Amino acid sequence: MEQLYSKNGGKDKMLTYEQIKELIKSIDESSLRIFELESDGIKLKLSKNKEAFKESLKENSKEIISSDNKVIASNIPEEKEEAKEDSNKIENFKSIKSPLVGTYYSSGTPGGKPYVEVGTKVKKGEVLCIVEAMKIMNEITAEEDCEILEVLRSDEEIVEFGMELFKIK
Repeated sequence: MEQLYSKNGGKDKMLTYEQIKELIKSIDESSLRIFELESDGIKLKLSKNKEAFKESLKENSKEIISSDNKVIASNIPEEKEEAKEDSNKIENFKSIKSPLVGTYYSSGTPGGKPYVEVGTKVKKGEVLCIVEAMKIMNEITAEEDCEILEVLRSDEEIVEFGMELFKIK
C-alpha cells in the first residue's frame, strides 16, 4: 500500500494512499476549487483550477514519486519548451490581471457576444470582461488604449487575484 510519510521529531505520521484517494473524491464532489492541507511536515494541495496546477508544478520542481518508484508528477520539459515558443510568438506584450477573486465572464449576458476578442482594439475605459464576486458584477476596463493579443480565460472560470486575463499590446 502506498503511503505519504513525514518524519517529525522521531514520530512517523502518514496518510495512506486510500485516504488521499478518498480526500480527492470528496473535494471533487464538493464546490471547493482549491484545498490545501499542511500537517506534520506534509503539504498537500488539491485544485480544480488548471492554472493553479501549472503554477504548482513551476513552484515545486521536484518529482512526486510513488512507493514503487514511478513518477506521479514532475515538471515536464515539453511544457517549458511550449511556453518558450508561446513567449517568442508574442513579444512586447503587457498583461491585464484580475483585480479580485471571482468568476470570469466574457460578456454581459450568458452566451452573448464577448466584449473583446483577439485582435479587438479598445480605448481606455472600455469594458473588457466581468468578474463576479459575491453576486456583484465587476466590470474590468482597459487602463489604456490597446489591442487584445490573447484572451486567457473562458466563461465561468474561477480567477484569482492577480491572475492574467488578457495579453495586450
